[in-house]
Amino acid sequence: MTFHLIFSRGFRAIFCYRLRNHAEKKKIPLLGGLVGLVDMLFNSIEIHPQAKIGSGLFIPHPQCIVIGARTVLGSNITINQGVTIGASPGKEIDGQTEPVVEDNVLLGAGAKIIGPVTIGKNAMIGANAVVVKDVPAWAVAVGVPAGVVNKVEIPYHKLLELTSQRQIT
Repeated sequence: MTFHLIFSRGFRAIFCYRLRNHAEKKKIPLLGGLVGLVDMLFNSIEIHPQAKIGSGLFIPHPQCIVIGARTVLGSNITINQGVTIGASPGKEIDGQTEPVVEDNVLLGAGAKIIGPVTIGKNAMIGANAVVVKDVPAWAVAVGVPAGVVNKVEIPYHKLLELTSQRQIT
């Protein structure tokens, strides 16, 4: 298990983010910058050190993922390849410029979460969806722009636990 974690690209990407975040909090910008460069070069992922990310983040395929500054991700989030989560220039609601993704959310491959939107708990965002409006809890949203098409019956993280395929970091 430990061997698998060390060589997992998803684990390394999350480890780099957490180290970079810690370096920024401790005001060690050189270390943070170097870790960020390594993360971008070797993991093809860019997570801003000011992003707030809860525990249990799962990135099964860390390719072309961007998470902007001041983005807030809850616990047990699954982010697939090609996902962008960030601000929409000039758009602000109640001081919020970047997305908030609540607990136990699945972001499908290529999904774009743009601007001051909130994705509710246990929601699923489909592949290549472009989210520009809030998505309620327990909803399945797909399309461009994303719209709610269904309700979630079993949270995604529970399905993964049942199949024992989830690697929590």
